[in-house]
Amino acid sequence: MAILITLIGFGIMIFIHELGHFIAAKRFGVLVHEFSIGMGPKIFSFGNGETKYSLRLLPIGGFVKLEGENELEESDNPRSFSNLAPLKRIVVLFSGALMNIILGFIIFTIVNISVGITPSVVKDIPEAYSVKQSNFQVGDEILKLNDSNINTYNDVSLFMSRYGKDTLDVTIRRNGKIIKLDDANLIKTENGNMLGVGFRTEKASFIRCMEFAFYDTTYVSKAVFYAISDLFTGRQSVNSLSGPVEIVSAVDQVASVDSRYTLLNILMLFGMITVNLGIFNLLPFPALDGGSIIFALYELITRKKVKNEVVGYASMIGFVLLMLLAVWVTAGDIMALFK
Repeated sequence: MAILITLIGFGIMIFIHELGHFIAAKRFGVLVHEFSIGMGPKIFSFGNGETKYSLRLLPIGGFVKLEGENELEESDNPRSFSNLAPLKRIVVLFSGALMNIILGFIIFTIVNISVGITPSVVKDIPEAYSVKQSNFQVGDEILKLNDSNINTYNDVSLFMSRYGKDTLDVTIRRNGKIIKLDDANLIKTENGNMLGVGFRTEKASFIRCMEFAFYDTTYVSKAVFYAISDLFTGRQSVNSLSGPVEIVSAVDQVASVDSRYTLLNILMLFGMITVNLGIFNLLPFPALDGGSIIFALYELITRKKVKNEVVGYASMIGFVLLMLLAVWVTAGDIMALFK
C-alpha cells in the first residue's frame, strides 16, 4: 500500500511538473512532440495532432519532448525551443518547478484548513522551565530570533535546530508593544538548546490558512537550501540523503498510524516532497532545469549563446552524475532496511 501511495503521489508530482513545462511551451508556440508520464517502453498513447500523450512502463519520471531541446541536434524549425528568446526559455524551464511549488502551497492550504495553523505565539511555559527562565510570558508573539524573521512554529523549530549558542536576541510583541530581549537565556536539553515555551495549533480563516501555507512553503524551501549547503560544507554527508526506498518507508510509517489525521499527514508529507522536488530542479547543475536556466541567463546577459556541444555534453555528464548519486542513495536506503 505504501508503494502504491508513493507511486500515485510521485505520478501526480511528475505530471504537475511536466504540465508546467508543457503549458509554457505551448503558450510560446513551441512544437511539443510528446507529453509522457513515466519512462521506458510505452504502454499506450493517444493524440491525433502534433502532440502525442503517453504513459510509459517505468514510474520513475516523465518528460515533455520539445522540438530543438536536444542541444546536440540542430533544428531549423521556427517553432524550436532552441530558437526561443532566452527569457522565454527561462520561463519554460522555470515553470515545471513553479508548478511543484504551487502544488505544495495548495496542499499546505488544505492541511491548514483541516487541522489549523501554529503561529509563533507563546501559549504556555512548561513548569519544568518556568523557574529557570523568565524571558517570555504567555501571549508573547515571537517576531525575530537574532536577525531571522519568525512567522510560525516551524520557523522557530528550524532556527533552533541550527543554533548552537546558549543565548540569543529575541524580538517579541507583548501587549501590542515591540520588545527586544537581548541575550535571552536558552534551556539546555539532551536534544539541544530550546526556548522553553510551548505553541498551540488553532483554527483560522481561509485567508489566514493561505498565508500560513505560504510560510510553510518558504519554510520547506529554506530547509532544502540549508540541507544542500550542509552537504557542501561537510555538516551533513551524502549518506544523510533519502531516496525512493526511504520515502516509501516514511509513507508507510505515516500511513500505519491509526488517526483521523492520517490522510492529512500523508498529504503534508507529499506537500513537503513536491516543494523539495521543485527547489531541487532549480539547482544550477547540468541536467537539471536550473542548469539550463544558467545557460539561458548567460545568453540573456552577454548576448552570446553557449555552444550547443558545450551545453549538450555538460547535460550528459550532469545526468550521469545524478544517476550515480541516485544509485548510491538508493543502495544506502536498502542497506539501512537490513540494519
